[in-house]
Amino acid sequence: MDTPSVAIVVQRYGPEIGGGAEEEARQVATLLRDTLRVTVLTTCARDYRTWQDHYPPGETTIDGVRVLRFSVPEPRDPAAFDALSPRAYADPANLELGERWMRAQGPVAPDLLDHLRTRGGEYDAVLFQTYLYATTVLGLPLVADRSILVPTLHDEPPARLAIFDAVFDAARVVVFNTPEEAEFAAERFGVGRDRSVVAGLGVDPAPSVSATAFAAERGLTRPYVVCVGRLDPSKGTDLLVEAHRAYRDRHPDGADLVLVGRGELELPAYPWLTVTGFVDDLEKHRAIAGAAVVAVPSPYESLSISQLDAWNHARPTLANAASPVLVGQSRRAGGGLWFADADEYATMLDFLVANPALADAIGRQGRACVGRDYGWDTVGAIWRDGVNRVVEGPGSPPVSG
Repeated sequence: MDTPSVAIVVQRYGPEIGGGAEEEARQVATLLRDTLRVTVLTTCARDYRTWQDHYPPGETTIDGVRVLRFSVPEPRDPAAFDALSPRAYADPANLELGERWMRAQGPVAPDLLDHLRTRGGEYDAVLFQTYLYATTVLGLPLVADRSILVPTLHDEPPARLAIFDAVFDAARVVVFNTPEEAEFAAERFGVGRDRSVVAGLGVDPAPSVSATAFAAERGLTRPYVVCVGRLDPSKGTDLLVEAHRAYRDRHPDGADLVLVGRGELELPAYPWLTVTGFVDDLEKHRAIAGAAVVAVPSPYESLSISQLDAWNHARPTLANAASPVLVGQSRRAGGGLWFADADEYATMLDFLVANPALADAIGRQGRACVGRDYGWDTVGAIWRDGVNRVVEGPGSPPVSG
């Protein structure tokens, strides 16, 4: 029997892409490539704000995975999209307005959609990474009978738009990252347990890195908080910087703040703030290993890779309490605290920085959880089960996990 073939449809793809959904797509492709024939279908874009073509269209190979890139002939107009979004959010049941919003958001890649329309039957399963973008909304219905949706869903304004109802209804299997995400999908879209899988991601053992090298190279002389990810209001970056400013007002000799990532958010030039821009994985791990605390300020998460990376290095986390996923992960792991506002941030951070032995103990609890629940053997078995249910056809048993 031929090895089953699986396509992974995702809006951007590559090791230099910083988004969490894109990172998950890469990890899933790597996870499945040894037992399945994996092809990634993606766009030529690198910048999610415009979807401007950056990579050449056509076939390439990344980390042993076949990748097909398709052009986005009409890049997004950020100003027009930003103006349309409040109107769509204010009238979520309006399908016509929602469809206009979706096409304005993009990325619309006609050749990718034509590939699914004409050659989608060549794949035994087609996995769509994240519910939010046109690659999923326009692509999944073309191969609904063999579709797997990985929505990376959280309670945000777009999730209330009626245009997504049909996507969740059509998906044969829906793979979630956390129980909180599955619960929200059941409440919002009626996704039942018969086609629901809670898989999450596996985590490799933390690389052996120096816990002092990052600070030495960057000239940091005080304990520091690190936040890893895109610099964007939707990721809570501005909230974190403002909360840290309030903390430093109360504690002038307190910890510094380091932001590891890139984005278009303009930030004040504070003496206690370091912005690294994009760094490679090794430098990211050095930054985390040397941190007193890892901050996770995003209010919208379906799974926090930053938390898992922090706990893998036995570092405690301080997360945004507005995200049920972050609070749930923190509670299950015992690996961190959470804050609801700037005052709580300052109080929790001061507590962790002033009590390094206790902070280390909290971080070690997180590491124990990662080793127990996020090993690739455990997570991989759940992912393969979900994919195999689709590969085996409509008569296969309900999914579990």
